[in-house]
Amino acid sequence: MRCKSKGKKGEVALKLDISKAFDSVSWSYLQVILEKLGFCSQWVTWMMMCITSVEYHVIFNGDRIGPITPGRGLRQGCPLSPYLYILCAEGLSATIKNHELRGKLHGTRICRSAPPISHLLFADDSFLFCQATTSETQALKEILLHYEHASGQAINYNKSAIAFSTNTQHDLISTITNILGVYGSIGSGKYLGLPSMVGRNKKAIFSYLKDRIWKKCQSWNARSLSRAGKEILIKSVAQAIPSYCMGAFLIPGSLCEELERMMNSFYWGSKKNGRRGINWMRWEKLTLHKSLGGLGFRNLEAFNLSMLGKQSWKLMTDSNSLLTRVLKAKYFPRRDFLEAPLGHNPSYTWRSLWSTQSLLTLGYRWKIGNGSKINVWSMPWIRNLPSHKPSTPPPPNLEELTVNQLMNLDLLSWNYNLVHSIFDPQVAAAVTSIPLYTRPMEDTRLWKVSTDGKYTVKSAYRICADLLHSSTHAPSNPP
Repeated sequence: MRCKSKGKKGEVALKLDISKAFDSVSWSYLQVILEKLGFCSQWVTWMMMCITSVEYHVIFNGDRIGPITPGRGLRQGCPLSPYLYILCAEGLSATIKNHELRGKLHGTRICRSAPPISHLLFADDSFLFCQATTSETQALKEILLHYEHASGQAINYNKSAIAFSTNTQHDLISTITNILGVYGSIGSGKYLGLPSMVGRNKKAIFSYLKDRIWKKCQSWNARSLSRAGKEILIKSVAQAIPSYCMGAFLIPGSLCEELERMMNSFYWGSKKNGRRGINWMRWEKLTLHKSLGGLGFRNLEAFNLSMLGKQSWKLMTDSNSLLTRVLKAKYFPRRDFLEAPLGHNPSYTWRSLWSTQSLLTLGYRWKIGNGSKINVWSMPWIRNLPSHKPSTPPPPNLEELTVNQLMNLDLLSWNYNLVHSIFDPQVAAAVTSIPLYTRPMEDTRLWKVSTDGKYTVKSAYRICADLLHSSTHAPSNPP
């Protein structure tokens, strides 16, 4: 939104804060929602029995007071509560979609061909979007009031926040904030535990990871811990702290080095004399597998790429997800993800995902369906070859040859004469040994490192660690 500086109509983003979200859910509203969603009446009865049979007891001055029977709300800590709350939010989602269909609300787009986004709901965290007009703002306010009355949810407008695109007029900003009753601005805070905006100074934005790990190490230094105890704490606690953030953003390499240096100092430090201690082994050596002489600590840079690769793999394999449709429309509308350029002024989310292209290129291969998407020479598709690509150079005028052109017209069998005329005997034998489906299907990607063809962070980490290790120890060119 901050990049939208042109156009007559601005856009609004509203971040809602709901007071005591789980405690204020109306039971009658929840029952109606479950019935409208088509759940079996018997199942709805069971769910309502689980919800309405709650009793509380309070210990006051040593005396037990109760039972206290609530009349609304969902128990926090119950594994069913988040799912039931999401179903409650379906009422708000359906109302917003209904207004969209009638043209009363319009979601925001990151580009003209991208799908509009009118709301993003995750449990009690909500983002709403509309055009910066008084009519749409009033319609959004009516939706929220209707939702509050029906569901029992109470929106705290004092703690809610709002943001406008840069092309929104100043007098219109004042009018919209008065209509909604929201005056706080969406700044550089956090949303769902992650920075909501990433500026130029990436290291400062993600420095909270360093602060959290430093506090952990300082508290552990006060204890007498063995080397084995320190190893367990580093692996199970310290290295787990940045995992969530690493699944969405590329952490700066210098910050990863500082985190590793901090863990290394804690591992080799000594409490007896309060000194740093002697580092008997480099951190790069400690990150190797124990069978190779290391201790199995994570290389944070490699782990970051493998975590991001999981999101990038979804861009390659799940074309129907909202994230795929949005990013594809803006950054690679006519290309494959692995061929997509970084682009001009990209978001940090896209820049982070784009950095995993080399990893995914090394780890995937094609599973042949109808063969129409697979280029014979540039894409990995021959499963019985180490490189999964033909070793022979393409003949003239056949550079754009696709796999389906190597099949007979029914796409159910190989054209043996054509295959043997193009490839050498070894490659031709590997090609013709690939079984084809009895009915035409779409080509799909497989993660060749795993046995089931699904992407795993563990297998991707091995590839990243090997790449970083080989690049670090590569011989330098003589002057």
